[in-house]
Amino acid sequence: MKLASHKPIRVLLFSALSLLYAAPLLAEEAAATAESSARYQAISPEAQAVIDRMTAFLRSQKSFSIDAQSTRDDVAAFGYKVQNNEHSTLTAQLADKLRVEVSGDDRNRLFVYDGANLTMYSPDDEAYTTVKAPPTIGKLVDRLLGAGIEMPLIDMLYSAYQGSLTEAVRAGLLVGDSNIDGAECDHLVFRQSNIDWQLWVEKGDKPLPRKMVITTRYEVGDPQYQVTMRWNLKPKIDASTFVFTPPKGANKIPFTDPAALADAAP
Repeated sequence: MKLASHKPIRVLLFSALSLLYAAPLLAEEAAATAESSARYQAISPEAQAVIDRMTAFLRSQKSFSIDAQSTRDDVAAFGYKVQNNEHSTLTAQLADKLRVEVSGDDRNRLFVYDGANLTMYSPDDEAYTTVKAPPTIGKLVDRLLGAGIEMPLIDMLYSAYQGSLTEAVRAGLLVGDSNIDGAECDHLVFRQSNIDWQLWVEKGDKPLPRKMVITTRYEVGDPQYQVTMRWNLKPKIDASTFVFTPPKGANKIPFTDPAALADAAP
């Protein structure tokens, strides 16, 4: 899925050149763009309706937490697939507070965002870094994606605060009904240029994403990422939730590229 909302270079160049050309050329370009979008993005109305309901519901929440269990395939020598397990908890408060805790086979991490700064702590290394961050979760997620900084469940945050999961989708369908952890769900499938992904969205008045599977095509073994999510729409939040207190003995290190997360004009 496309998790960033960056304009293609072609569109930027066209915006500059449009100052030199008349309105008929703009109309022709707009028609061609619309035709291209229709040709390469064929999401069924039923699947789009589920995505729209989910996105609208997520954006209506003032706070939430997610308890997630995920697995990720790594392809080792000779094509062996090694599955790594990870547990994450995420707590978000509209629109400028976030805490993510990660424990797993590969890494243990803590992310704390207070609306002004983002702190990333690695207990395995006994080290942390703090960097000035944009003033909202939506802008923070966009900067993280642009900087290539990996954070669990960032796709859900992107859908909730910033963009659409289907921006780069070429085809999407509603498969049918399924049950995830006792919740009746709509099962969706989508295709992009190099990945296939599946999404299970709870039916009813709380259309929450409950499970996601991402398959990377054209790589040895077709590795997958899978995550199952349990949601709490009334999480317990206290004064310390979005405050980072360095553990005794932890070393503060500089962030390698502060400009990557700096706020900028949209």
